[in-house]
Amino acid sequence: MSDTKYLFKRDQTWWVKITVPRTLRDVLGYDLRRSLHTSDLEAARAARAEVVAEFRGRIAEARARKDEALARACGAPLPSESGSASSAGFEITAREDFSDVTYLLEVHHPMLARAAAPGQFVVVVSHERGERIPLTIADFDRSAGTITLVVQAVGKTTREMQERCQVGTRLSALVGPMGIPSEIGKAQKVVCVGGGLGVAPIYPQLRAFKQSGAYVIGVVGFRNRELVFWQEKFEEYCDEFIICTDDGSAGIKGLVTDGIEQALARHADVDRLVAIGPPIMMKACAETTRPHGIETTVSLNPIMVDGTGMCGGCRVKVGDQTRFACVEGPEFDGHAVDFDDLMSRLRRFSSQEKQALEAWSEATAGARQG
Repeated sequence: MSDTKYLFKRDQTWWVKITVPRTLRDVLGYDLRRSLHTSDLEAARAARAEVVAEFRGRIAEARARKDEALARACGAPLPSESGSASSAGFEITAREDFSDVTYLLEVHHPMLARAAAPGQFVVVVSHERGERIPLTIADFDRSAGTITLVVQAVGKTTREMQERCQVGTRLSALVGPMGIPSEIGKAQKVVCVGGGLGVAPIYPQLRAFKQSGAYVIGVVGFRNRELVFWQEKFEEYCDEFIICTDDGSAGIKGLVTDGIEQALARHADVDRLVAIGPPIMMKACAETTRPHGIETTVSLNPIMVDGTGMCGGCRVKVGDQTRFACVEGPEFDGHAVDFDDLMSRLRRFSSQEKQALEAWSEATAGARQG
C-alpha cells in the first residue's frame, strides 16, 4: 500500500475513500468514504487498514446480496429454499410502536453499528423494488451489533414499511453510516432540542455531549402525553429535561422554543444548541438563539436519492454557498441556513408523493378484499 493509497485530504482532515465497483453503485453509491478525524498523515496511515477492510467487507456483502437477487430472478435455488436460513438483507430484531404512525425498528448490522456515530444517517431499501429513503440513526449498540431507526409513516414507502417490517423480516439494503458525524467539541453547557421525527435522533447526540463532560439540557416536543417516548432514556443523560406538549398534558404547554426560552432564562452560560426536527421548528430554534449569539447547529432533511452527492437533490443554501447535505452535512450552522428555500424544495414533489400514496393504498385495499 503506497503512502497515501485510499487517503485524501479535505479541510485539513484525512479521509479514506474506496471506489465502488460499477455493478454495485446502485446500492452503495460511487464510493465509500469516511473521515479519520485527524490532520496527521502518520495517524491516518495507521487507521487506514481497518477502515479499508471494513469497506471491502461491505462491498463483499453487497455483491453477495446482489448475486442472490439475480439467482432468485433467474429461478435458481436459494439457501432458504433448501432448508437453511437466508442471509440476504438485514434482519429486524426488534420493533416497538410508539403511536399509530411512529414505530421503532432495531436492525442487526454489526459492521454498521461499529462505524456509526451521532448525527449520521443511513439509506434504507425495505425490499428489492423499494424506494431508497434516508433515515437518521436514532441509536446504535456496538456490542449487540444493532442500529435503531425511528420511522414516521407519512408517505407511501414509510407506510409500506410499517406493514412489512416486522421482527424476523429483513431490509433488502441498508447503506451507511453516511454524512459527517456531529462535532461534539468542548462545549460546557449544551441544549439539545428534538421535535417530531427529530426526538429520536437527538438522543445519541445528547448522550455524546454528556459523555464528553458537558452539562446537557434536553428539550423535546410532542403533541400530547400519549406520543411521548424514551423519557427514561433521555433523563439518564440529561442534567435537565424539558418536555413540551401542544396541549400541556405532559411537561410544559407550548412549543420547543418555549422550552428553549425557559432553559436560557435559567442558564445565561449556554454555549451551544443542537436542534433536529421539521424545518419550521429548526428555523424557530435558530431565531430564538440568534439574539443571544449562541452557536446553533441544525440537522437538515432535504430530498435525497443516492446519498453520495451525485444526484444534487439534497442541495441546501447555507450563507452564500450551495452545500450538499448528504456529504457535507447533514449538520449546518442554523443561523446561516436558508430554511425558506429548504421548505420550498421539500414541497416540489408533493403531488407525486400524494399520487404514489393513493395508488399504494388502493392496491393494498384491493389485495385485502381479494
